[in-house]
Amino acid sequence: MIIVLIGGLLSHIFFVTIQLIAPTPLPSSFPLTWSNDYKISGQKLRGFATTTNGQKLYVVYTFSSEQEKVNYEHTSIAGMTYLAKGEFVTPSPSAHDYAFSMSTYLTSKGATGIVEITSWTFMEKRSSPTIFLAKLRQQMKRHIEMTFPQTLVAEAQALLIGEQDQMDDELQRAYQKLGITHLFAISGLHVALMSWLFFEGLLRIRIRKEMATVALLILLPIYGVIAGGAPSVWRAVSVVELMMLLRYLKWALSIDDALAISFTGFVLLEPGVIFQIGFQLSYLAAASLVYSSFIFTQTSNWISRSFFVTFVCQLLVYPLLLHHFYELSISSFFVNIIFVPLFSFVILPFNMVALVLTYISLPLANLLFACYEPLRNGLTNVIFSIQALPFQLWSPGKPSIWLCCLAMLSVLACFYFLETKRFGHAIVVLVIPAIWIHVYPMLIVTQR
Repeated sequence: MIIVLIGGLLSHIFFVTIQLIAPTPLPSSFPLTWSNDYKISGQKLRGFATTTNGQKLYVVYTFSSEQEKVNYEHTSIAGMTYLAKGEFVTPSPSAHDYAFSMSTYLTSKGATGIVEITSWTFMEKRSSPTIFLAKLRQQMKRHIEMTFPQTLVAEAQALLIGEQDQMDDELQRAYQKLGITHLFAISGLHVALMSWLFFEGLLRIRIRKEMATVALLILLPIYGVIAGGAPSVWRAVSVVELMMLLRYLKWALSIDDALAISFTGFVLLEPGVIFQIGFQLSYLAAASLVYSSFIFTQTSNWISRSFFVTFVCQLLVYPLLLHHFYELSISSFFVNIIFVPLFSFVILPFNMVALVLTYISLPLANLLFACYEPLRNGLTNVIFSIQALPFQLWSPGKPSIWLCCLAMLSVLACFYFLETKRFGHAIVVLVIPAIWIHVYPMLIVTQR
C-alpha cells in the first residue's frame, strides 16, 4: 500500500509539472507518426500520433473518397509517418455535466490537443516489434472478418484481439443491463487462460518447465500488444510476468505486492491513465479479489464461490460505476454465476480453437461453425429475453463525490463484517449509504 501511495504521489508530481503543458505551436507542415491507437468511423480517421519532438496529438483526418477509406481499412498505419498540414482545434465542450468530456479523454491518453488535418503526404514506414505486432493484429482482424460467420465476427474480434468496433449497439446495451460487458474486455481471465493453455501445451510436448517459463515470459507482452493493449490487459500481463520472473529467479513476491508494483509502474510511465475508467475498474476489481480471499475460503462449493467472487467485485466497484455511468445492474450479481463459467470454459476456448482452425483447415472450421452458430444465436435470444425483464437496473443518477466516498467506506466495512461473520452488521452498513444515494436527489428536488 505504501508503494502505491508513493507511486501515486510521484506520478501526480510528474503529471502536473511535465505532462500538463500547453501544446507546442505547429509549423505550416510537420511530420506525424501514427500509433496503433486509431479508429475509422464514417468518413474520418481518428487516433493518436506523435510529432518529431515527442508531442502526442489526437489527429482527425477526413477521407477524400470512398476508395481512400477502403485503402486505409485494409492497411495498418501504425508506424507510418506523414508530412501533414493542419491546425489545432478546441475540444468540443460537454453537452451537459454528465456527457462525454473530450478534454478528460485527451488527458487520460497523454495527448496535448486535437489536430484536424487538411492534407498530408506519405513519408516513410517505421519498423519496430510493436509496429509489426500492430500490423499482425490488423491482419488477424481482417482474417476473422473473412473466415468467421457474420454473426460471430464481433464476438471473436472482441474476445481474441480486443476489438469492439463491430459490436451491435442493441446487443451491447443488453450486455450492459445484465452487467456482463466485462466478459468481452480482454483481462485477467483471458490472460490466465492463454497462459495456462500455452504453458501446459509446452509441457505436454516435453518442453522443460524452465524453458516453458521463458517462452511464456516472451509470449505474454506479444499477446498484450495483439490484444489491443488496454489497461486491463497490461495489468494482467504485468502481474503474471512479474510473478513468473521472480519465481524463475527463486525470489518470493506476494500477489498484492506484484499488483502494487504494476500499478506504480503504470502510472509513472503514463500518468494520464489514472483518468481511464478501464484502468480504475481493472485495478479495483483485482484488488477486491486479492484482499477478499478469506471470504472465498469460507465457501463450500463452486456455485457459492462464483456468487461471492461476483458479489465482491461488483460491490467494491459499484461506487465507481455509479460515478461514471449513473446506474448499476442488479441482475449482474446472479447472471454472472452462469455467464462467467460459460465464457471461461466454452465461448472463449471455442473462439481460440476456431481461429486456429481457420488457418489450418477452413472446411473443418466451417463444420465447427455450423454446429456452434445456432447455439450461440440461441444464447443471444436468451440474453435478449432476460434483459427484457423489469427492475434490473438501479439508476439513482450521479452521486456526489462525498456520497461515493461514503459508499466505498461502507463496502470496506461490509467486507470486514463478512470476514468476522457478522452478517447483520454487513447488511446494515451496506444498505444505509445505498438508500441515502437513492433518496438524496429526491431531497434536493424537494428543497428546491
